[in-house]
Amino acid sequence: MTHIGKDALLSYMNSDSDQENMIEDHLLECETCTNMYVTLIEDIEVNGELSDDFTDITLQQMEKILPSPPKANQNKVVTHYLVAAGLTIFLTLTGVFQGALNVTEIQQKQNTGLITEHLMTKTNDVLEGMKGVHHNE
Repeated sequence: MTHIGKDALLSYMNSDSDQENMIEDHLLECETCTNMYVTLIEDIEVNGELSDDFTDITLQQMEKILPSPPKANQNKVVTHYLVAAGLTIFLTLTGVFQGALNVTEIQQKQNTGLITEHLMTKTNDVLEGMKGVHHNE
């Protein structure tokens, strides 16, 4: 088996090779060339310091790829929150919520019981009916 040369691996690493598929297939099969490839990767020194304008350049590139949402949409969201908060305050001050509480109190005074108790009673009746059907069969 012929091995891939260092120059060919370096050009592959820099995406300059026109034999990428052949090199990838060979690296999958040849452990010697894979070890040399890993060694080349480890030998490459990455400069640990970033340029002063790295953040600005990165943000500019991101804005090109992912443009920020239009200000009109942001204003609509804030407007909706303000309208909802204002409506809640208005309804609270006019006593609408108190009226809902009064309806609940009236139902309790009429001895209609709690809704959960009513549901439990109906559920028990249904279950008892099902038991009776099964016992009769």
